[in-house]
Amino acid sequence: MKVKRILLGLGGTDYTPVAIQHTVELARLHGAEVTAVTVVDESRLTNVGPVPVGGAAFVKRMREKRIEVSRERIEEAIEYLQKNCAAYRVPYEVLHEKAEPFTQLANLARYHDVMVFGLRSLFDCGFGVDAQDTLTKLVQYGVRPIIAVPNTFSPLRRVLLTYSGSPESAKAIKRFIQSGLWPEIQMKLLTCGPNKHEAEALNEQMARYCRSHGFNPEIEVSLDTPRQRILESASEFDADLIVMGNGIRSYWLDRLLGNTALHVVQHSTRALYMTQ
Repeated sequence: MKVKRILLGLGGTDYTPVAIQHTVELARLHGAEVTAVTVVDESRLTNVGPVPVGGAAFVKRMREKRIEVSRERIEEAIEYLQKNCAAYRVPYEVLHEKAEPFTQLANLARYHDVMVFGLRSLFDCGFGVDAQDTLTKLVQYGVRPIIAVPNTFSPLRRVLLTYSGSPESAKAIKRFIQSGLWPEIQMKLLTCGPNKHEAEALNEQMARYCRSHGFNPEIEVSLDTPRQRILESASEFDADLIVMGNGIRSYWLDRLLGNTALHVVQHSTRALYMTQ
């Protein structure tokens, strides 16, 4: 799989500069072009709750201020993108939202190989927008694979592959390896399961797949639940990226509380690669 078109969400948040850095690094590595989409969800920014009696003028100013601040941060993000792309001669274009933001991103994702954006949210400019809804809609609309990055930059050189034996988690690992996003990346393969013998067998089969593609991952088998072990294992390996696929769709569509994907998204300080 060749990576030639990268979709970048410009949300104007603290995560946006990091998303830009990772996007430009990927584009430079693969000779890819970047499509950056500015995203300001005005319908959500202007939702300030019930308006008290006599407070219409104040609420109006608050709504206008929210949009103004968001637009200013978007312009700063565009300037930062232009500077980085120029430094590495990366071709790019900036599209300003014309439709409902999620719909536009979903439509554009059909014609791009991967999407990059901030781990917690695209739209939160300090106004309390629900970050989980961002991922909910993107995954529900079929936007995959997604690389969601934290708000501090670290070159992606070490990756934790999470495997449960399910077709979904196997597909995520295979898609990541076949994409060749980072050819020199170091890997650790974590397989969790209640049965040690079964988990070891699953781990060895996936490790063989990795080795057949030129990677020699460290291996770990754990009897802990993925929810308990993934972030601990990532920390011990000093992973820059976590690959996960199992259960993402079922969580985002059904909103199952306590799901492994939710736990990792909420608590990870590392980049995530999410697909099904």
